[in-house]
Amino acid sequence: MPRPFHYHIWHRPVFDPLPAGASSVISVPRLSGAGSESRTVYSLKKDMNELRAEGKAKGIVDDSVIHVGKSSVSPGRELWALKVGNGSAHKILFTGCHHAREWISVEIPYLVAEYLIRNYRDPPTTDKERRIKHLLMNREIWFVPMVNPDGHEHTITMNRNWRANRHAYPLPMGSFTALRLGGGPGRPISYPAATYVGVDINRNYATATWGQETFHGGFATTSRDPQDGGADSIWCGPGGSSEAEAKTIDDLFNQKRFRASITYHNFSQLLLYPDAAAGDRFVQDVGNGMSQLIAESGNPYTYQSGSALYATTGDLMEFSYEKSPGRPTFTPELRPKDPPPVGHEFSGLPESEIEPCFKENLSAALALINCAGFNSVGGGSSCQFALAIPPWRCQVVLNCWEVFKGWTP
Repeated sequence: MPRPFHYHIWHRPVFDPLPAGASSVISVPRLSGAGSESRTVYSLKKDMNELRAEGKAKGIVDDSVIHVGKSSVSPGRELWALKVGNGSAHKILFTGCHHAREWISVEIPYLVAEYLIRNYRDPPTTDKERRIKHLLMNREIWFVPMVNPDGHEHTITMNRNWRANRHAYPLPMGSFTALRLGGGPGRPISYPAATYVGVDINRNYATATWGQETFHGGFATTSRDPQDGGADSIWCGPGGSSEAEAKTIDDLFNQKRFRASITYHNFSQLLLYPDAAAGDRFVQDVGNGMSQLIAESGNPYTYQSGSALYATTGDLMEFSYEKSPGRPTFTPELRPKDPPPVGHEFSGLPESEIEPCFKENLSAALALINCAGFNSVGGGSSCQFALAIPPWRCQVVLNCWEVFKGWTP
């Protein structure tokens, strides 16, 4: 019988004596106002250990990969990981929870991994099972559902709206002029001596434009000022990939050279692509295809460039495209729509939204995995025959995402 859908936390000792797949009730701060509320949650550590063992028994998961690194605050929480699939030539990365309060962003990469492992059959007996086996025999898929475990822990203990990591920087008084993306006058920044807590990991990646400030509607969206850290941090930190979380993913990219990647956030129901990929025919075909697959669920996501939402620098999608130019990389902004229903912001998204959010994103995720093995759009969807000796042959080549049309869990 399927388990109820609940959110995951990193781990708590209360889970240690419990059987695999068990939930626990914990107290978390209310989304707004004082006080706390009870929530039923799962342990990400325990559940990923269970998937790892199940996948190992099926021969499709490397059980030597348990985590890919640790968080910034000593001694560091592990960034739990799964390495799924036996094909080493085409590697894909799924990440979630760069921003601590975006709880749903943990669930979608976790559930995609769970779906692949639990629906793998050898020998396959249905078309879906054959397709899943093909993916897992020909792809190497890395899942890191919680990139920011320290920040996430803070959302379930202190502040549900916390966004950044928990790295504390004691800085002396300082002043400098920050560069602006695209040029123009730099912004003078001065800050007093203090301890500043909270770097936005998704502004910290060592991209070519790291540290260049961005603005939207008169407000900064990437900042060099440590005073812009804290709960709603847009502070990019003191240096590119200075944070252990970003450095971990940075190193993983250098080692694996991923041919496709996806990083989940919420909210607004968007599918974003890097600005640099605007003219790339293959990336655009994959992105448009994924958008069509999501829309099949009846809950479409708007497909647009990252800067159409607002410009940033040092984010993982931009970093991914720099590391693997010409390869598909996307950021889905998951449920709810913008503006959200009252109380549904970020960690306020009800548990009842987890399952439908997963279902509407599954076929797009599978398509991205498949498209990692392709280099161009399909060669056409129709052809003409002519009489000849010997007879002409015509092969219809579908685009890499089209085989997932109509896919349901």
